Amino acid sequence: MTPSPAAPRRPALVALSRRGAQHATRLRRDWPEAAVYLLKPWEAGGSDQTTPLEPPLRQHVAQLLRQHDPVCFFCALGAVVRLIAPHLRSKREDPAVLAIDETARFVIPVVSGHLGGANRHAQRVARWLAALPVITTASDALGRLSVDLLGRSLGWQIQASSEALTRVAACVVNDEPVAWIQEAGSRRWQLELPALPDHVIPLQQIALADPGRQRAVLWITRQTDVAAIQQRWPERLIIYRPPLQPGQPLANPLVVGVGCDRGTPLAALLEALQEARERYPFDWDQITTLATIDRKGDEVGLLQLAERLTLPLTLYPATRLAQVVVPNPSETVQRYMGTPSVSEAAALLAGREGGKLLLPKHCFRANDGFNVTIALAEATPQHYQENIPS
Repeated sequence: MTPSPAAPRRPALVALSRRGAQHATRLRRDWPEAAVYLLKPWEAGGSDQTTPLEPPLRQHVAQLLRQHDPVCFFCALGAVVRLIAPHLRSKREDPAVLAIDETARFVIPVVSGHLGGANRHAQRVARWLAALPVITTASDALGRLSVDLLGRSLGWQIQASSEALTRVAACVVNDEPVAWIQEAGSRRWQLELPALPDHVIPLQQIALADPGRQRAVLWITRQTDVAAIQQRWPERLIIYRPPLQPGQPLANPLVVGVGCDRGTPLAALLEALQEARERYPFDWDQITTLATIDRKGDEVGLLQLAERLTLPLTLYPATRLAQVVVPNPSETVQRYMGTPSVSEAAALLAGREGGKLLLPKHCFRANDGFNVTIALAEATPQHYQENIPS
């Protein structure tokens, strides 16, 4: 049975050697939802949180790929390729697979790097292991716009042939001029693409796109009569369909409670939110407000995050936050902030009465040492009516 988006498959960490078992066990401390599989006899030093596998490993691979996503193998890249090759179907169906070497110096996305998220997982795992992610997908390696992922987190649907996707992606990667026309939908794509590349040219309407000047078109629209435009741009047009009509209420609106160190930059806050999405998948347009303690009201990174999300930043005094019962109170937070909780309490308060916590406090530590906590709570209908996203 295919898991629903709200219930993603657990990650798997698969070790074939003593060193691999040590690295997998260490990685699990940062990735507590991951399942650890240790090939015998290396499970001898494991715990009740690890699962032993009888050799040979190849007899377990099909089930691992079926039950887990991503699957991280602690062994040589060539061995991973041989193990998974008989079970691969397509880049749209295969789970993300990573190869991590014996010394945990390199983290390599093997398959589903782009569409399946293996590149993204590799960057996170590499940060946890203090390793180097080896990214070979052109658009990701170059930090370019990914035409087949654009708007996915906003629920946009793609209308384009495989040939068009390939041709337009090549234009983007090769710095050829591409027209960008956004007539509908949220502009929160900027969360994952802060600015359009110089060779992607924003235009006010599709009629201004010129085949003599641009090589391809990215068109975000709700127009239904598109045949003439498709004929004008054969196999060089990608249409994105935003899911919502203006004013239509969102399904499952959410509020985000945030806590952070003083001076935490926007990049660390965005990365923390991305990790929270790994644990409780949501579309960016589901978020209706950010909430935190009033002492963070002048925090530049939080203000920039609210601006990027086009959301209000709701502030609460410590005395009010302290009245909220939360599952993960902290004595350290109590000592410094005057309340045992910031992110969880703020999320529950912002969601209003009747709401519930959907993602308990997720702790994130950025490479530069800044700490962020994120909690998600459902927003009640009354709250949503007061905070309809633009």
